Amino acid sequence: MYLLEISQALRLGNCVDELARRIPGALSHSRWLTTANRVLRLYVSSPTSFLKLKQIAEFVIRVYTPNWFNIKSKHSLKYCAKHVWNTISRSRYLSQDLKDVVDGVICRNSFFAHPENILLCMLKYERVYIRELAARRIIKSRESSSNAKSVRVFLHHNLILKQLTIRK
Repeated sequence: MYLLEISQALRLGNCVDELARRIPGALSHSRWLTTANRVLRLYVSSPTSFLKLKQIAEFVIRVYTPNWFNIKSKHSLKYCAKHVWNTISRSRYLSQDLKDVVDGVICRNSFFAHPENILLCMLKYERVYIRELAARRIIKSRESSSNAKSVRVFLHHNLILKQLTIRK
């Protein structure tokens, strides 16, 4: 796979000319994957790299590529919170203005923080007592609902990532 090969080559610092000349292929099932491939190819093949191109290529190598392969290898709902955490923790190297952009996207797409999704993740957790807690909460919620035929509104939650501290 082209993305893996070129990311590893750039990470190790020995990118061969063949990777720079290779065409990544037809449009992938994911346009973002194709975009990442082409950004890295442009970065490798250009004799002088601009600051913005370098920043985008570094983001693809350090954040996007590892996350893409993690999600593809562990695509179960129980890993959802870990994938989000990895995205947040991997993007902490960015400058503050770029971090604001990435954090804004994470916050706008915060469907993982909805209580129902958190309970679903808890149901698949490896610790038994957390699974039992999730089951009790779901049962309690079903018993206390006043109108079983009403449709619940999927509310968007505002996340505060400024207070987040990443331990290394």
